[in-house]
Amino acid sequence: MKIFIDENIPLLKDVLKNCGEIVLFKGRDLTNNDLIKEKCEFLFVRSTTKVDKDLLEGTQVKFIGSATSGTDHVDLEYLTKNNIKFSDAKGSNANSVAEYVIYSILKWAQINNIELKGRKIGVIGYGNIGKLVAGYSDLLELEIYVNDPPLLDEAYEFPKNFIYSKLEEIFRQCDIITNHIPLTTSGKYPTLKLIDNSLIGLIKKDSLFIHTSRGGVVDEDALIQALSARKFFAVIDVWENEPLINSLLCRLSFMATPHIAGYSFDGKIKGVKMMADFFHRETGLTPDYYLINNHLKDFKPINKELFTNILTLLEILESNRKFSDDYLNLLKTMLFEDKMRAYQFDELRRTYPKRRESLSL
Repeated sequence: MKIFIDENIPLLKDVLKNCGEIVLFKGRDLTNNDLIKEKCEFLFVRSTTKVDKDLLEGTQVKFIGSATSGTDHVDLEYLTKNNIKFSDAKGSNANSVAEYVIYSILKWAQINNIELKGRKIGVIGYGNIGKLVAGYSDLLELEIYVNDPPLLDEAYEFPKNFIYSKLEEIFRQCDIITNHIPLTTSGKYPTLKLIDNSLIGLIKKDSLFIHTSRGGVVDEDALIQALSARKFFAVIDVWENEPLINSLLCRLSFMATPHIAGYSFDGKIKGVKMMADFFHRETGLTPDYYLINNHLKDFKPINKELFTNILTLLEILESNRKFSDDYLNLLKTMLFEDKMRAYQFDELRRTYPKRRESLSL
């Protein structure tokens, strides 16, 4: 059995090495001819690989796993029509992204000498990440506003102490706004450019806007216009046109990073376990779980009582995740011409250091 694995998915090649012949590839370089020539059957990708007819037509691929939470890089309709089984790693990096959000809030509060207790946070999207962000925000004694129309349609019961609000109300009232919604272009609630000029124009002066979902969810031109006027602070981790991101938006941001909010080592290992489980379900073969289980057992979260000590909490997150280093490293690449900038964006992700999580609910 030929198993193709993106070279940036850690451990998976070792976990599956006894189950078939492993072929590693670079995410953006994989071609239809590669899959046909090597007679690939199982394909494991990340968000850098566009999985569609152009990649798969005429191949023997029957199983695809994406070690990511989002699926906007995958043509799910094509996979269904061609009886190709698919699994993603939804939720695996949720805690990693939530930590990034909490760090951003703490850093914003520290720099601006802001008392967080009683401040209002708007959480757009109450899925795996949104729930964790809201939970940690509760520990910080923030007043929590949520928005998730699909869940509301399902008569989902949001926590009693949270305030369900329309988007306009969140953007008008909240001191902190963070979005955790998928990028969609169809259905009842499409999210492409959902956060547009009209919503961005409502953001309060000196407040914090955090963007960690998918680049196309936010109108970057409108965001640049608002930030050029120095109206509020923005933390940006996801971008339109990755890897050739908008250099002006990067420079205008309070913090800017190369799509690494979900890149904690713990999140990656959880994703690898999901891929191994998918492989086991579909083949009946047993992966070597030893390395995965050892790393998962190593996770030692901090005591929740530390949420009462903002400076200590910030120091712990900075020490373990080093987001300020990520920001400086990305800023340095803005000096290069376009081709090199795009290359460096991918390199920062490909060579991302091993960073452990600290928080747990």
